[in-house]
Amino acid sequence: MTGPRPRRRGRLIAVLVVLALGGIGVAATWPRTDPPIAAAKVEPPEPVDPNAAAAPCAPEDLDVGLAADRTAVTPGVPVRFTVSVRNIGQVQCLVDAPRRSLAVTVYEGEVGEPTAERAWSSADCADQDEERLLLLGPGDVDTTSVRWSDSRSAPDCPGGQPKLTAGQYTAQVTLADVEGANSDVVRLTYTVPQPSPSSSGESSADPSGEPSGDPSGKASDEPEANPSGSGEAGESGGGEKSGADEQSDGNAKGDADAKGDQDADAGDGSGKES
Repeated sequence: MTGPRPRRRGRLIAVLVVLALGGIGVAATWPRTDPPIAAAKVEPPEPVDPNAAAAPCAPEDLDVGLAADRTAVTPGVPVRFTVSVRNIGQVQCLVDAPRRSLAVTVYEGEVGEPTAERAWSSADCADQDEERLLLLGPGDVDTTSVRWSDSRSAPDCPGGQPKLTAGQYTAQVTLADVEGANSDVVRLTYTVPQPSPSSSGESSADPSGEPSGDPSGKASDEPEANPSGSGEAGESGGGEKSGADEQSDGNAKGDADAKGDQDADAGDGSGKES
């Protein structure tokens, strides 16, 4: 009665194995489904109209540049800065750029450092009533020039500013009406030439080292002429005195000659009478 049971179990196990193998085959050969298509699609950007009404320029629309004709600065030779404002956006925009707003500022030290000292700005002495509104299309650039005569300045352009000292300076352009529109930094070296030894102090002495006056170095015994003419008067008086002396000597000589003639006449007369 217990004999057929093992055969049934074996058949059952065989059927299960076949079903398992068939399921694996079906799973391996069944085509995979594609991923579901996203229902929400990203809409394409609206087309840009370059002729649309101009709006104020944003900082990301502008490329502000600064260049200097030289970086070695000396007293008395101005530096020429070139300032450029370029529209790098896709539409035209407006920017208000008078000199009081589009300003070049020079600092003694590094721009942005706490130790940097503001030395000069093109906005300090600019015309406060100037109007300069720029309409820049895509790719348009506005270029201006600024001269710095190595002097100091302050807001409202007061006078009596101290002179610059030798050292390192930096310059940058800012656009006051567009926050964040700045240029790269330009670095400058200010040098003050040292005076030459010959020009530091000139001597009135002769180049040979001898004192001025008689080349022999001896003092003159003769009195100097008086520019007022008193010396000439003294010489004139001396001349008159000399003439008087000569006249007196002549008169004395004439008297002696006359006396000699009288004596001779007296001698001749006595001889005739005798």
